Amino acid sequence: MVDAQQIAEKVRDLILGSIKEELREFKAEVRGQLDGFSKAIEGMRMAMDSMNKRMDSIEKRLDSIERRLDNLERRIDETNQRIGHLTDVILSLSTRVDRLAERVDENTIELRELKAKEKVIEDILRRLQKLEDHVFA
Repeated sequence: MVDAQQIAEKVRDLILGSIKEELREFKAEVRGQLDGFSKAIEGMRMAMDSMNKRMDSIEKRLDSIERRLDNLERRIDETNQRIGHLTDVILSLSTRVDRLAERVDENTIELRELKAKEKVIEDILRRLQKLEDHVFA
């Protein structure tokens, strides 16, 4: 006869064996999940490294663009100063041209007056010539 203690030991061994087998399977499953997590974390680390490299590259490009913009701003300022100077020169020349135009207008009026006087003098000379011709004829 099998005694109750032997049966209990057999049941206990069976239960422990089953529990051990479940624990082994659970450990394997957890190990697999941990391996998956580890790979996922490594992938994320690599992605972060890649993003950091890209950010560094972008920052360098932005620095270069900022330097170029500063350069352009300086050149624009210089160009604006030159334009300001040229505007002053043009205004000065415009004033001079206006004065010359006034003088030309004044000279034109004087020339018309002189031509009118010249016609009067020519008329007087013609009349004098006629008188001379008439007197000495």
